[in-house]
Amino acid sequence: MLKIFDSLFQELNSTELTYCNWKGHCDVHQQLSGFGDIDIFVPLEQKIEFESVLKRNKFIKLKNFHTNHDFIEHYYGYDPDSSRFGHLHVYFKIVTGESNTKNYNLPIEQFIKENIDSSTLLPTINKEAGVSIFLTRYFIKIGSVYGLFQYFREKRKYVDEWNYLKFDGELKSLDALSLSEKDLKEMASLYAHNNFLSKLIASLTLKYQIREFRRKKVIQHQFFKILDLVKRIANKLFLKRKKTLSKGLIVAVCGLDGTGKSTLVKSLEYSFKENFSVKKFHLGRPSSSFLSFFIIPILKIRSVLINQNKGNITKGNHKRPSNIYAIRSVFLAYDRRKESLRALNYSKKGFIIICDRYPGLNVQKMDSPRLTYDEKRGSLYKFCQKLEDKIYNSISSADMILHLKVPLEIAQQRNRLREKVGKETDEELEERYEQNSDATFLGHNYVYFDATHSKDKVLKEVVSAIWEQVSLKP
Repeated sequence: MLKIFDSLFQELNSTELTYCNWKGHCDVHQQLSGFGDIDIFVPLEQKIEFESVLKRNKFIKLKNFHTNHDFIEHYYGYDPDSSRFGHLHVYFKIVTGESNTKNYNLPIEQFIKENIDSSTLLPTINKEAGVSIFLTRYFIKIGSVYGLFQYFREKRKYVDEWNYLKFDGELKSLDALSLSEKDLKEMASLYAHNNFLSKLIASLTLKYQIREFRRKKVIQHQFFKILDLVKRIANKLFLKRKKTLSKGLIVAVCGLDGTGKSTLVKSLEYSFKENFSVKKFHLGRPSSSFLSFFIIPILKIRSVLINQNKGNITKGNHKRPSNIYAIRSVFLAYDRRKESLRALNYSKKGFIIICDRYPGLNVQKMDSPRLTYDEKRGSLYKFCQKLEDKIYNSISSADMILHLKVPLEIAQQRNRLREKVGKETDEELEERYEQNSDATFLGHNYVYFDATHSKDKVLKEVVSAIWEQVSLKP
């Protein structure tokens, strides 16, 4: 069991809150280890207090991109010891049915409350009541083509759940659904045999019997299923979105060469994308805009030709920057701003944004304005300098800057091991360290990390810091 679950259940059990694992019992040990989601029931009237306990334990509510159902929420917590996320799938009312559309709101909350077994750390519904709920859910699901498709996709889970419950003939009647013990035993007998026609008739009979608990009428439900299916196919093939935060987060990994920025960015993307909607951006080398895509290559070629003719270098600290260099600097600033706006828009949709580098405002430092004010320069250069400064100052700050630091010697050693065309020499790295050692970047929450530690240790510290930041968001 993840420590975050142990701590959470300990606190919940110390309160007067009612909660339990109401279905999916056969996989609960895996789920408690961070593999899959735990189905929890909590009475609606206790939701506020329950969420307060979750918040204290740094569990965060997320939204499902496909479909959000009333009275069902997803909560995630991060366990730093195992580097895994725990997932609670919480039902404040028993909204169930076909897996994706859940068209029934069954009034069986009191039935669940009366049949909770609290003998374990995570309370669960007793097996007699569990069988009754299992049979009801099964016969609701198989009564449509869409439901059958979902059932056969998840058939192994149903078989394992039935075997776990070990039906021995004892059942609890579901009076709220007018299902007597006799009715449920007949359903159990049908489930155990392979006469599909009889199962289908029983399913249609049950769905007619509980029709008053439908959330959507027949035609409305059919349209909803079609729309849900289209969204899921589109997401599977193109969008590939997972859960989203109510308010996203822009995280930027910054630092000098050889600190492990790119490696950490890849590791962070991999750590989060299994469960959450994630987008990665490179603000050091941003994607070219329509204008810069055509103009910058022309300017670069012209700059090379001029330098060859003049025999000098037009950029850097040693020579006065040319007008061509100034124009290119403006386009780079524009591309960085454009990319930062894309990142901001995705964060507003609830994405976790991971940026490789981020702009700063320290002139002539890395990822910052390149042009210094010079009264002696011509009008074109002055215009470019003011425009570049204005663009950088209009870039929104990242929510969090993760600034990696290592000594120069380690950075040089790591750089020698890199497989990169045209990589920097030791002398160039030393010059960059001297120039950029005090560089800072645009961020609301600034955190320094010692990147001399192992990759796994740095990743664990960084993910914990990010999750701490996420848990502080309203």
